[in-house]
Order: sequence, then structure tokens, then C-alpha cells
Amino acid sequence: MDWLQLGLLCGAGFLAWTLNTLSAGGAGLLLIPAATFLTGSAAVAPVITLTELMANPARILAFRRDIDWGIVRWYLPGAVAGAATGAWLFANARAEWLQIFIGLYLIGAVWEFRAGARERSYRARRWWFLPAGLIVSLLSALMGTVGPVLNSLYLNYGSSKETLVATKSVGSFVTDVVKIAVFTGLGVFSGKTLAFGLATGFGAALSTLAAKPWLERMSGRQFRTAVVALMAVSGALMIWKQHELIIALYHQLASGLPSLGGIAWD
Repeated sequence: MDWLQLGLLCGAGFLAWTLNTLSAGGAGLLLIPAATFLTGSAAVAPVITLTELMANPARILAFRRDIDWGIVRWYLPGAVAGAATGAWLFANARAEWLQIFIGLYLIGAVWEFRAGARERSYRARRWWFLPAGLIVSLLSALMGTVGPVLNSLYLNYGSSKETLVATKSVGSFVTDVVKIAVFTGLGVFSGKTLAFGLATGFGAALSTLAAKPWLERMSGRQFRTAVVALMAVSGALMIWKQHELIIALYHQLASGLPSLGGIAWD
């Protein structure tokens, strides 16, 4: 660990969370390649969690007038339970197939919202945030991040761009506190992991200052387009991370199928 490494992590956090503010999510997935390269794969989930823990208070403060506390009250009970369970399972669970399915769901947002031209594809209810919080927080703790999975629910509920960003930050902050507590109890945080997370989180917290004026100038259509685009990119990244698993499955299936008309499947 050196100052250059910490500086690169800080810059990566700044860039990823600036984009996160402008498109309401996906920073964790965008940060994974840099975090993996600079810290090693084992530290990715704790580092991203600590980064979010530092970045979200800055965003909450900046957008405090736009928070939908009604959503927060429904979201938090399920999210806290899911975060604690997922963090506890973190050391032993395998989530490769889950990432592929989540990736396909995120890419599907392009058709769901017609690339941002469509405001809603269904009318979401506020209580839906309770089970959504449970599921998404569990998966997030288990895999480090699940990308902007909740964005579809917020858009279909009718949240404005500022409300979406602000309200998601409150929920993320509370669940990150839970995950940090469980990670600490499991001994996941070493001195290096803590330093990595603090450096990345410092850059992410600073990004709010740069991103807020841009977000305020965006139209609703521009914001939805950015949200949908980043959902698709996040989904593609999640699937690409598991490309070796997909290739291995293809060869396994192909080798088990008989040749048809003299044509070998593999």
C-alpha cells in the first residue's frame, strides 16, 4: 500500500460516485474493476461498503429537502434485516448465478422504459419497498453491490430525480452501517482494507459537490435516459464478470449433447 495506490482509489471513488449521482446508482459496479486491481478481490465488498458509508451522508446533506421519508419508513425494516443476513453469509456463499440473472434484469430496463422515453411501465406502491429492501440489501451484502436494481421501482413509483437520489442514499447509509458492523465482527476489515475504503470514500464524498449542480440542470427525460443507460451498462458488467462461468457451462452442455446430423455441438 502506498500513496499512489490511495490516490488512485480516491480518484476512482470521485469519478464513480459523480456518475452515480447523475444516474442514481451503479457506482459500486463501476468501481469493482479498479478496486479489484488495486486492493484484490477479497477486499472489494468491504471497501465498497465503507465507501458508500462515507459518500451517502454527504449526499443526504446536499439533497436533504428531497428525501421521501414515507418510502424510507417502508424500506428500512426489510433492508436492515437483509443487510445483516447477507453480510453474515458473505464469507461462505457463492453468488455467481445471481449476478447473471440480476444483470439480465438490469439490461431489460432499456425495453421497460423505452430507453428513457417512458415514464412508467407499471404503478408501484409504497409498501413494495419493504420486500424490495430485504431482497436487494441481502444481495448487496452478499455480492458487494447489485447495481441500480431499485431504480425501476423508484421510477415506477413516480419519484423525481432528486427524490430518487436522496431517498436511496438514506436507505443505503443505514444498511451500510449494519454491514460494516457485521463485517467488523467477522474480522473482514484489516488495516489495509480500512485505508482502502477511507481513500475511496473520501473521493466519493467530494463528488457530491461536483455532481449536484449537474443533476439540477438535467430534465426528467435526460435523467431517465441516464438511469436506464447505466442500468444496462451495470447489467452487462455483472454478466461479463461471470463470462468464464457461462463459457464453462456452454462447453459442459455441448459435450453432453449428441451430435445431430453429423454436426458436433462443440
